Amino acid sequence: MTTSTGWKTRELAVRLLSEFEKKKELKNLLEKIPKDLNPSDRALIREIVSGSVRYLRLLDFSIEKVSGRKVASQKPEVRNGLRVAAYQIFFTGIPPYAAVNETVEAVKRLAGRKEAGFVNAVSKKLISFNYRKEVEKIEDKFERIAILYSFETWMVRRWAEFYGGELEELLSGLNRVAPLWLRVNRLKTTPEELKGILEKSGITVEEHPFLKDMLRVKGRVLVTEIPGYREGLFYVQDPASYLSAYLLSPKPGEQILDLGAAPGGKTTAIASITEDRAKIVAVDVNPERMELLKENCRRLGIKSVNPVITDIRKDLYFQEQFKETFDRILIDAPCSATGVIRRHPEGKWNKSLSLIRHNQKIQRELIRTSLKLLKPGGYLIYSVCSLEREEGEENLEFALSTGFEVWENETAGKLFPERFKGGGLRLFPHRDNTDGFFYAALKKPH
Repeated sequence: MTTSTGWKTRELAVRLLSEFEKKKELKNLLEKIPKDLNPSDRALIREIVSGSVRYLRLLDFSIEKVSGRKVASQKPEVRNGLRVAAYQIFFTGIPPYAAVNETVEAVKRLAGRKEAGFVNAVSKKLISFNYRKEVEKIEDKFERIAILYSFETWMVRRWAEFYGGELEELLSGLNRVAPLWLRVNRLKTTPEELKGILEKSGITVEEHPFLKDMLRVKGRVLVTEIPGYREGLFYVQDPASYLSAYLLSPKPGEQILDLGAAPGGKTTAIASITEDRAKIVAVDVNPERMELLKENCRRLGIKSVNPVITDIRKDLYFQEQFKETFDRILIDAPCSATGVIRRHPEGKWNKSLSLIRHNQKIQRELIRTSLKLLKPGGYLIYSVCSLEREEGEENLEFALSTGFEVWENETAGKLFPERFKGGGLRLFPHRDNTDGFFYAALKKPH
């Protein structure tokens, strides 16, 4: 294991951010952080890169105010060097001058002395820059809020329309780093047993207030190094994601279809709830992600899942073979994923209205096809990790217009008596400390 010096961590952060600009993907980039660095250096690089992406718009606004130059006109190393410096100054406890010196040294090695001098001058001005005061001067309310919380303005306008007075709490919730939750794999252990194993190894956990299979890990821990990971004692999953399977209320012996199943979080939750005694058909269009589902089933010791790679909207053979076969269906629909921005901050910068409309079309085709596959009297949960009404409430209305009825879901009614209305339920980061999800509980008439 090597310990890097300060400027090297910043150099790597600048390189990764320059790469991020090309593809707007973060997960694969963070996997490029060398495994032989010591854990604190790796954690720092990860935090600087993720944090700079999370607050990109605010950082750029501040840099442009202080430098008097457009960020887009800078060389990538300079632009991202300034972002790295600004993020550390505004959002970390690192002493500002140490952060600036290490970052300037990194830029000097990447782009030369002249560029480093510019980064040094601008970064020192950032130390005394009050971004809140400057943002307050912006006249347009939505522009002001969008820059302060670092979102695109069109998103903020939409959410203001949807969620009104909760807007700033919602944005603040989406900017918080998501907590780490483990779902207990009941095929191999119990919540009490897993809690004991983790606490014995010095990991502090807390139980979820009403989902007894969920345990929250406190502090920073590498998932693969948590005791029981390799043995398949748990699956990393947000409570909102687990709730899709929990609301489905699957029973042993039933035929269950999971659509959009890979990489298997909800599929394996259904298997755990049914003690691996249901017949689960897990469908996904993506062969690579389906390999992850199979691997997760192996790790968790699950045998009841039959993985099928197909697009059920177009697969007439599948539709005929499984016509009115399933007792329950879970649609985990492809969506804009605006509800998981706290987990994937790059989601702030790679969304569009056309993407939302495109997803809605696919979602509706999945709903329509599912009606054919469900037994009369069968149940369906439609779930999306989206904050968009087109992907949530509007699709619930669509489902009811195509022949579904509202399923008065007992679990949803008991857990969320005030919020489960007309078959629909929403969870929010700021209200529930979960990812943002929408669920529709539907039933096929007899």
